Amino acid sequence: MLEAAEKQGSRAEKLPPFKPGDMASLIRRMRQFLADREERIQTCYAPCDVALLEREFGFTERKKGKADVILSEDMAVELGHPSTASQAIVLSSYQPELLHHGRISIVGPDVDEIDRTSRRPFGQVVMLAFRRGEAPDPFEIDNTQYLIRRLPGYMVRSVPGRLWARMSRKAQQAGLTMKTVGSALIAAYSCDFEAVEKVEVAFVTSCGEDVEALAQIANEARILAGKHKKLVLGADGEVECPKLDCESCEDKPVCDNLRDIVIKRRSRRQS
Repeated sequence: MLEAAEKQGSRAEKLPPFKPGDMASLIRRMRQFLADREERIQTCYAPCDVALLEREFGFTERKKGKADVILSEDMAVELGHPSTASQAIVLSSYQPELLHHGRISIVGPDVDEIDRTSRRPFGQVVMLAFRRGEAPDPFEIDNTQYLIRRLPGYMVRSVPGRLWARMSRKAQQAGLTMKTVGSALIAAYSCDFEAVEKVEVAFVTSCGEDVEALAQIANEARILAGKHKKLVLGADGEVECPKLDCESCEDKPVCDNLRDIVIKRRSRRQS
């Protein structure tokens, strides 16, 4: 029995360290989310053309612009108001083959198709591929998604996990769209982080149900990024939680799903 335990311990020591930042499984689920809504998606590809963004829309590469304040009377569209559904998610992986660099997908209408008087739900998902062995500062990775002081005519207010955005009428008349916002996100991440190899962006403006369908992906991403209030991943990759009554906990499906991911990953490593 001792010999068997020693062999098992030896095998465990040879396993590569668990990478809590690798959200490959969540990116695959995001890919399925988009596939399930294929008929309602607008897709385009935006190269990282910083010069074009600067010339056409006043984008600033190094966050040197002024912070816009867009009042309701100057607003063309409002997305993710606190009275509607909203999700802001950043997913990262070390598997670049999962992403299409420069691709922007919009589930629902772009801003030029949205009635100014309506408050639309809003989901923003940024998917990143990191160079293997490198892990940028998670605070900076999270902060870049808001485009603060970078894109005139686009104002963002944020609370954890939510995004509330306004676009000015002047900016929209000049051609600013969600595709432009996606291009600015791709440029921002590409400029800010040498470790980022690929960037793909998805927006959801269709309906509250579609945005709310992202909630579980968002919860699991927060756990993997170490930002969840209750749930964290321990050093051994196990989900740790101070709550004892799992059956009555609203986060039980998230925990179960993460444990399944950990078990499958370990099985692959040991086979």
